[in-house]
Amino acid sequence: MTLNEYIMKTITSIKLCLTFALLLSACLAHAGNMLFSDHPLVGKIWDMKSRSYIDEAALLARINTANVVLLGETHDNSQHHDLQLKLLKARIESGERPALMPALMMEQLNAENQQALDTALAGSNRDEVLKSVNGLIKFTDWQSYSPLLAIAIDNKLPVIAANITSQRLQPVIWRGYDAYDANELKRLAVEEVWSEGRQKYLLNHMGGAHCGQIRDDLRAGLTRGQRLRDAFMTDSAVASIGNGVVAIVGRDHARRDIGLPLYFAARAPSASILSIGFVEVVPEQTDPKDYETESATGDAPYDVIWFSPRAERTNPCANFGKAKEPRT
Repeated sequence: MTLNEYIMKTITSIKLCLTFALLLSACLAHAGNMLFSDHPLVGKIWDMKSRSYIDEAALLARINTANVVLLGETHDNSQHHDLQLKLLKARIESGERPALMPALMMEQLNAENQQALDTALAGSNRDEVLKSVNGLIKFTDWQSYSPLLAIAIDNKLPVIAANITSQRLQPVIWRGYDAYDANELKRLAVEEVWSEGRQKYLLNHMGGAHCGQIRDDLRAGLTRGQRLRDAFMTDSAVASIGNGVVAIVGRDHARRDIGLPLYFAARAPSASILSIGFVEVVPEQTDPKDYETESATGDAPYDVIWFSPRAERTNPCANFGKAKEPRT
């Protein structure tokens, strides 16, 4: 195999199923029905710090006082989108118009499209605005996010296109942080928030998310990319913290031990951050403590988890690494 063939094969394999939001959503885009809706935990809300159940009213009270609310989804789970919509509406209804209306931050929109997004949102025809904004969403299942955007349009919320483009991210994945501006990395607090424990955990987590079938150097590159992505998305929203931010992100990005909360805490130490993870139930796990997974620091990865049915989907590992060779 020539060097070029090896590189092309590696790139093809990467494109199958990255944990990064865009490509992970593509892997999950064909989810079907909801499973285990009768599971005893479905609909329950678990406070991971007090290790006790709370009701919706208690959760809403916490949402209304937080500067940053992170709503961590599994991208293809329709109930997660429904819950996000419910919580966004509740946060809007608690605000004072227009001064304290929150910004809607979306992982599903690239920051390079912010100007086009702002132009679209300035339109007067709701349907046309929604159509234009949907055209900017980089996920294949963009229809899932239309109701959230419609709420933003109807309430004239700022919408933050938060994500970094793959063109800016790939050099870091392949060549390391030397491929990114050193002053920018420092401003984003990429190294400031990190630790050896977090690095070890995320490396292992990244390998598992890719079915245990990626090389160590690529796993390290994807870990660098994940860190930069979280720092970049945080940066997109820092200026909006005063009025509040509701963030629509993947569950790993919402984690306190490895995700966005680290960077928000570094960039805006006085901000109140609430991390909510929407968690799919597992049939044999009926005790909420069963879902207290390992974290990089030993602390709870979320403030709150809200249990939901599981979306029916094909196993993303079944065909991992089986892409056809590119034609030459």
